[in-house]
Amino acid sequence: MDASWLVWLICPAVPIAWVMLRRAWRWSVARRAAAPARRAHRMTAGLPMLTRDQPTLERLVADLSRLERDFRRIEGSNPPHKMQRLQMVSLAYDDVLCECCRTLGLPEPTTRPLGPVDRIQTQCELARHGLTW
Repeated sequence: MDASWLVWLICPAVPIAWVMLRRAWRWSVARRAAAPARRAHRMTAGLPMLTRDQPTLERLVADLSRLERDFRRIEGSNPPHKMQRLQMVSLAYDDVLCECCRTLGLPEPTTRPLGPVDRIQTQCELARHGLTW
């Protein structure tokens, strides 16, 4: 009879201890996972926001030339997924045209993707301001 009270005390204590250890372990794992974010926030708290560097006009003109060559090459060949490739090159070309407009201070086209008429008007406007590619 003297040891039975010990069994009644230990039996419920084991599962309670197990649950508490699991919760402590989960808490420590979650805290370690969040530590880099907290550290990065502390490190950048007083710094100004970084902005994307503006590419030079020469770089944009080179990109326009390269994308136009890629479009012609893909259009003349028969690679797999030809239409998707042409569409992606056209979208990239439109983005570079708009970036050129932004760099020169010209109004950008309002619709994306550019239609054939909008693309030609944008190209003419850029050429009128001295940009050739």
